[in-house]
Parts: sequence; C-alpha cells; structure tokens
Amino acid sequence: MSRFEYDEEAGQRLHMDVVHEMDDLADSGSNWVDAMRRLNAIDDPLARRLLALHRDCGSGSGECDCGDDEPGERQGWGCETTALIASHFGVDY
Repeated sequence: MSRFEYDEEAGQRLHMDVVHEMDDLADSGSNWVDAMRRLNAIDDPLARRLLALHRDCGSGSGECDCGDDEPGERQGWGCETTALIASHFGVDY
C-alpha cells in the first residue's frame, strides 16, 4: 500500500506543491520476516521442498532470478512459485 507525503521544503524552493509517494512495503524488512514466518508454518512435504528450492528467489541469486536482476528491497514473494504456494495455503505477504 502506498501513502503520500507532502514535501514542504521542496514546495517552497520550487514554488509548487511537491508530494512524494511512499511505498509502505519497502520501508521495513519486518514485513518480509513476518511473511516468511507464516510461510515456514506450512508443513506439507512437497510444499516444503519447493519452498527450499525457491528460498533465495527475489534476492538476485535465486533459482528464478535472471543474471541482470539487481537485488534490492523485496516488494513481495520472490517468485511466482512461492506466490502460488503461499496463495494455496492462504499465506499473505
């Protein structure tokens, strides 16, 4: 979810309203940690094996990452496989 912040200093300097869109998902790694805790609660053996294969996806060095992806702040599940498993078991990011 995004929120907007008014930049009063830039507004005064540029003589216009300046608003920045702030992405709430990117401001904290705790969202990712909480999501991974919920994902790790899945006890289905096949799902556990698939999740182990795709654990590093989204980091830039995972199974589904191509070489030109730059690692950065995670914006969601690392790959489509992880997202499908999470969806199947009702785990939200």
